[in-house]
Amino acid sequence: MSATVTLKIVEGPLSGAEFVYHAPALCTVGRSRECSLQLPNNLLHGTVSRHHCLLEIAPPVVRVCDLGSLNGTFVNGELIGQRAARDRADLFGIPFAPDRPLEDGDELRVGENVFRVCVTAEKADDEPAACGDAVLAESAA
Repeated sequence: MSATVTLKIVEGPLSGAEFVYHAPALCTVGRSRECSLQLPNNLLHGTVSRHHCLLEIAPPVVRVCDLGSLNGTFVNGELIGQRAARDRADLFGIPFAPDRPLEDGDELRVGENVFRVCVTAEKADDEPAACGDAVLAESAA
């Protein structure tokens, strides 16, 4: 059985964008060009840190940890990590917060963008299982 993880932005400036993962990936999320899931470096994303959070994806498993973002990372409305405004990120090692598992249907907020996590497991007959409200950008390979 194979699985796919889709992160669909359901709220915010990039609403409708989807990021699909069929294989394991370690993804930094933020405004930096170094991030594998790069958000725009503009005024609409001013609340997103250059290196905001880290996603560890190994379909069907997804975990997230905050990387010392100034405005915090939220899962289902709950703050899971953030650095104090007076702290300089470069004085500390990363990650800043313990990683947290994400489940199918969870919502991850990074700045003004809310990502819905969709985990789809392929059945033996290649028919995808139910997957929350998200629509996959492409079919599983």
